[in-house]
Amino acid sequence: MLIENIEKLIDENDSTLIIKERLLLLKDQLVAYDKELTGCRKKVSALADMIGYLELEIQNIKLENFTFTENMEKLHSPDPHDYQCSLCGSIKLKRIESTFQETFGRFDAKNAFFICLDCGKEKVIKIDPPK
Repeated sequence: MLIENIEKLIDENDSTLIIKERLLLLKDQLVAYDKELTGCRKKVSALADMIGYLELEIQNIKLENFTFTENMEKLHSPDPHDYQCSLCGSIKLKRIESTFQETFGRFDAKNAFFICLDCGKEKVIKIDPPK
């Protein structure tokens, strides 16, 4: 009986040391995970700031793209200068012909002939040569 009690005490003490060692290992792991979690939180904050910056950049690029597209459409429209019809006031004019005035040929002003796409009236506009 005494031997059994001693063996039992030895087993319990060994078990206690083993459990204590395991608890210390678990504590070390917990501290390491806590440090890693703190690092991850900092990264999340930095990434959130970067996302905000990139969203702002996307908005700026969309605005630039809209302006660029608008300008491109204006350049490719039949009437890029937005001349107006003298009868109905529409800006939907389509150039049908251009002729140079007789004085200096290509170095002189052009007469541009437009037709209004709304009312059908023709309009002549004098376009000065580039300087």
